Amino acid sequence: MRMITRIHSSTGADREDLLLRIERITELPLLLLAFLMIPLLVGPFLWDLSTTETTTFAALNALIWIVFGADLAVKVLVSPHRVRYLRNNWLTVLIVVVPFFRPLRIVQVLLFGARAFRGSRRATSADFLGVYAIGSVIIAATVVSSVERGTNSALEEFPDALWWALVTVTTVGYGDITPTTGWGRIAGVVLMVVGIGLFSALAANLASVFMRSDNKEDVEEVDTQLDVILSELRSLRKEVNSLRG
Repeated sequence: MRMITRIHSSTGADREDLLLRIERITELPLLLLAFLMIPLLVGPFLWDLSTTETTTFAALNALIWIVFGADLAVKVLVSPHRVRYLRNNWLTVLIVVVPFFRPLRIVQVLLFGARAFRGSRRATSADFLGVYAIGSVIIAATVVSSVERGTNSALEEFPDALWWALVTVTTVGYGDITPTTGWGRIAGVVLMVVGIGLFSALAANLASVFMRSDNKEDVEEVDTQLDVILSELRSLRKEVNSLRG
């Protein structure tokens, strides 16, 4: 209650800044949950799930929906222009309010990806790349376990497909299980290309972090040397002044 009162007493600019901070913090976790929703949405329609698995899928789907609903409620509460915020985020409102439209969360993932790639600096950040690597594994595992079902393939079960996708995206490629259908192999090729790109970018990020660290140490060393030189110059100036006196 105190938090709500504080929000209402804040100025429009303060609430806008708070909204931006909340969106920045929740952006990647919500994107990861959106990726996790893909097998939860596809599974009941394409896979032969047991009663326990069906109940688990429904519970996880409801939990993720609650998280998205709470996120939307908080952002609407914080926003200084609530009607405008709801209008600008109509797709999110539709997905949260009408459960029938939850599969549109996949469309939101694609829209977020297109929006993020327009900002190259954000698209190449390590956290963004990590989430998209996880998302690529989940999507590939969902696709392969769906197209391989009914072919007596080792990839008919989602956990096995998840293992295969993880091995493929990291370019390790043990080869213990492989897709047998044409669509499964196409998904494997796409995942290989994505894996090479993602992990190359991650390696570049790590290299830049180490380079910045080295550069920082060099700058600190130069600053230390300059401080020594300045102190020596001050002592020389004092000696010259004393000699003049």
